Amino acid sequence: MVTIENEYLKISITENGGSLTSIYDKVNKNELLYQPDERSWQGQDVVIFPFIARLKNGSYKVDGEDYQMKNHGLIRYNKVNIFKLSGDNVTLYFDSNDETLKAYPYRFHFEIKYQLNGHILSIRYKITNTDTKPIYYEFGGHPALRASGTETANGFEFDEAKLEFDTSLEINRYYLDDTGSYIVGKSINKIPREFYLSKKMIADYKTMIFDAKDIDNVILVTNGYGYKFDVREAEILAVWTDPGYGDYICVEPWWGIPDIMNPNLELKDKPLMHSLNPSESEEKGYSIVISKA
Repeated sequence: MVTIENEYLKISITENGGSLTSIYDKVNKNELLYQPDERSWQGQDVVIFPFIARLKNGSYKVDGEDYQMKNHGLIRYNKVNIFKLSGDNVTLYFDSNDETLKAYPYRFHFEIKYQLNGHILSIRYKITNTDTKPIYYEFGGHPALRASGTETANGFEFDEAKLEFDTSLEINRYYLDDTGSYIVGKSINKIPREFYLSKKMIADYKTMIFDAKDIDNVILVTNGYGYKFDVREAEILAVWTDPGYGDYICVEPWWGIPDIMNPNLELKDKPLMHSLNPSESEEKGYSIVISKA
């Protein structure tokens, strides 16, 4: 486990996947990140790369050759290494190897940087192409913030959890199939400046997936806190929770989207796919301002 902290926050990150395991409010002595419940999701956060969510039938092609990839890609299933560590920030990395090449036939260097600045947690991803040919990929985050509410016979219901945007929006919303796995369409939706979240609302959409190009900030209000996500660099904003048990809401900045129901099997031809030429790098990220509501 890797830990960084300042006078306000203490953050823990697992080296198994490089994802968050704790966001601790030192002043108010509160754990803010979801802690797994055996009846619900066993994760807490995911560092997503090189594909978001599920590929249709778990497979894809590169130059006509077939490959298999698990949900959310490679990083979450591998141990990352520490590149730099100081009191309030850490940079972790993972390099492709002979095993990853069996599932993803590109060489790459992937970095995750976590940094604290007062009440702000910044998370950044840097991808470098270490191959001799262009590489194709998606990436993103998946933090699960603890939500207040009430446990019922059938699960858990939120207590006045809501999302707040800077303004009302008219943006694309993507729709998933009945299994919640693949995109089956999108349409322009009017989104109010703020609205309350329920398990049923999120379950009806499986995952709420918005085009983020016109979204600079979104605030999740729950559990007595406001979490202001700066997502101006993100392409997609997703909101998800388990429809039954699980006292959490995931606010997920993505650079890419899940597979569509009838996909092009070639990775490079999938929608919103990113690419880098040899020796090129891309760095993007998001931040969370954490405050008492």
